[in-house]
Amino acid sequence: MTMTRRALAASALALFLAAAPLNAALAEPLTIQMTGQHRGVVVGERYAIPTYHVNFITSQQATSVVSIGARTRLAMVLEGVDEATLRRLADEAYADLRGQMEAAGLSLMSIEETRAMTQAAGFEEIPGNMEVSGIGPGITIGSSVRKGWVTVGPQAAPALNAFRTLRSTMGISGQIGAITAIQPFNRRPETVNGVVLAPSLTIDFARMEAARGGMFGGAARASGNVALGVLSTSPVMAYRTTRVGLGTPGSFAPRADVFSNTPFAQVVEGGAAVRAGPSFSTTVDANYQAVQRARGDAVVVDLPVWEGLVRDAYRGYNAGIVQAITSVRR
Repeated sequence: MTMTRRALAASALALFLAAAPLNAALAEPLTIQMTGQHRGVVVGERYAIPTYHVNFITSQQATSVVSIGARTRLAMVLEGVDEATLRRLADEAYADLRGQMEAAGLSLMSIEETRAMTQAAGFEEIPGNMEVSGIGPGITIGSSVRKGWVTVGPQAAPALNAFRTLRSTMGISGQIGAITAIQPFNRRPETVNGVVLAPSLTIDFARMEAARGGMFGGAARASGNVALGVLSTSPVMAYRTTRVGLGTPGSFAPRADVFSNTPFAQVVEGGAAVRAGPSFSTTVDANYQAVQRARGDAVVVDLPVWEGLVRDAYRGYNAGIVQAITSVRR
């Protein structure tokens, strides 16, 4: 029997919905521990931060398929956050990292010198310092969770085309691409005996899962709950430069996804279009055909609470970066 999205949404989100007003005072710090290949890479005389990508997940769609007649889907769309807010928070995240590094006694290349170096090295900025993608069409065999997102860069350290692959993966292909991308900073006089850092923070708004029965049958299942968190796919590329030869690349990232338990939104069932494609012009039906009427649940944020949680997220992420650096400098 096919399970309906409505039944799944009601059961999966029941614990989140509450009649009491949301309260920013309930927010709690997010402690993020980093892991990766960075020992011997992040020790330098001074540090440059040429880019800082902030990736906001804005839509999710969990799909599970057992057969043609047995499938289920649950979709959620973040609502109530405008572009100006995203840009402002990206500026804040970058400024916070600089502030935390300086407070830890780390010497930073100036913003002006870093921008000039980045441009001289030939890096292209993402047009408009923002990239938007919805949930694209595709075919699910078994189960899948697809996500839409908005990537924003701070004005002082814009999002760069070369580091777009950091958003979704730190697998072998993603690492190779990022290492290749960061190499033009090597042997530049501004960065000799220095370290270049390129963070890519991904902030999610819900934890969603899709699963199907075993080989002998079973129900298709999709579930999710609203929660704000930092994903482990939030890598920091690092590059220790040298005067001659090749520099030393490395990377580190949160050890695991870290989510807050603080409520920040109300869910309106069926209250949002499930958008697809970079233009947000189409939606996708149960068979992933482009239509204009597909619906999902709107996650309508209480903006002050959501902003507070985003600040907790980037402060925790930045603190993890500083700790990863200072722990190997002692």
